[in-house]
Amino acid sequence: ATQLWRVGDVAGLGIAMAAAVKGYRCIFTMPDKMSSEKVNMMKAFGAEVVITPTNVPADSPQSYYETAKRIARETPGSFYVNQYDNLDNVEAHYRSTGPEIWDQTEGQVDVFVAGIGTGGTMSGAGKFLKERKPEIKNVAVDPIGSIYKGLFETGKMGTPHVYKVEGIGEDRLCKAMDMSVVDEIRQVDDRESFVFARRLTREEGIFAGGSSGASVAIAAQLARELGPGKLIVAVLPDSGTRYVSKFFSDAWMK
Repeated sequence: ATQLWRVGDVAGLGIAMAAAVKGYRCIFTMPDKMSSEKVNMMKAFGAEVVITPTNVPADSPQSYYETAKRIARETPGSFYVNQYDNLDNVEAHYRSTGPEIWDQTEGQVDVFVAGIGTGGTMSGAGKFLKERKPEIKNVAVDPIGSIYKGLFETGKMGTPHVYKVEGIGEDRLCKAMDMSVVDEIRQVDDRESFVFARRLTREEGIFAGGSSGASVAIAAQLARELGPGKLIVAVLPDSGTRYVSKFFSDAWMK
């Protein structure tokens, strides 16, 4: 059977679903900070999951990037999806997410807010929106501990450190991240990300993940600064079902 390989995260569930339908063997590498719900959902679709250390450099043989590459090299007939450097990641958002936002807001969007991990969402959708309305402000959301904000502002790679929010931020520059479409990068810490995600559920009835909380925290910050009459769109890419044992748990939060 064809081998399908993927460095796993939230979007990996889509790959796991496709692999199940197609009858492909599917293996994910994931850092150990990822929630047990994510791991178990991957396995429910028949995927294999290889857990790697979080607190290692991106180029370490133990990192989930390098582990995935090694497994792919060692497995005949494998395909390494490589979402971090695969420009199809960007193209998908250019063709779908960007037009959807533009159509649903009838072109009235003033600010586009999205978390950046691989960078695909911001790079693709942000590019589409800028082409339609150059004055749109694209604001990328980065967790404290990630390298993106420092790289954007100084052109230099800083030293990354571990953070707990999942799905955004990086410790390396991805080819899917197009900084040219970004107007500003703002950072949030773990606590703010998780508190806003919890507030989304309890105050708005929206059950979303920590990266969604981070984006809403920045969107709210921008709304306060810009005042009334502006339309701010924030992308919420993940369901809260994957984090019941983590930040939706009061004991875990403490």
